[in-house]
Amino acid sequence: MPGVDDDLDELLGQATALALQRSLLPDRLPRVPGVDLAARYVPGHAFGIGGDWYDVFVLPSGWLGVVIGDVSGHGLASAVVMGRIRSALRAYALICDDPSDVLTLLNRKVRTFEAGSLTTVLYAMVSPSREWALVSSAGHLRPVLAGPGVPAVLAAIPIDPPLGVARSRRPRRTTALELAPGALLFCYTDGLVERRDEVIDIGLKRLTGIIKADTAESVCATVMAGTADEPPTDDVAVLAVRRHGTR
Repeated sequence: MPGVDDDLDELLGQATALALQRSLLPDRLPRVPGVDLAARYVPGHAFGIGGDWYDVFVLPSGWLGVVIGDVSGHGLASAVVMGRIRSALRAYALICDDPSDVLTLLNRKVRTFEAGSLTTVLYAMVSPSREWALVSSAGHLRPVLAGPGVPAVLAAIPIDPPLGVARSRRPRRTTALELAPGALLFCYTDGLVERRDEVIDIGLKRLTGIIKADTAESVCATVMAGTADEPPTDDVAVLAVRRHGTR
């Protein structure tokens, strides 16, 4: 029966994509001196699996690499492209000391070898002292920055073009963000804040309104609970990094 076979193939494809995506997400986040980390990933219910991912790694220099990204599309193809981009970013991170340089190389790779793929990525490097984060965005939404006793805000960073678009005459940019003791940097993909029936600014305002400079785990739990009033129609990935210190 063609209809049954088609449905079975679709289910198998989604299961394969989910398995691949899960294998590329960290089993557990590293234990890193000076910060606590937490993350969540929820697959979209309506359109299947996509290319959302997060990553955290310690570089030989002592800097901490923090990544969140989203490959356009859904299904196995997006998950495969995501895996290749994730691996390439890690490789470039070993030879570049500036997030914008990493994303410049990554854009060249995507345009050359992943033609037709549109990807947004936020890459941050947290200093060994944990006092600063160098952040560059390739089309990705601004992270939320919250400090003890200070309302959460969208970090004041520029958003450069996504990966995979035509070359821009303007170089990509990196912004230094100060991380006070107890400060929290919260990264996310657009599935967390986008809704079909509202402009994205409403979702962003809702997000900043519920984030406080608490432990990374409690912030992730609060955010997911506060946005779970309806099943997501797109993948959702979130990653929280909090500098140790006074709340």
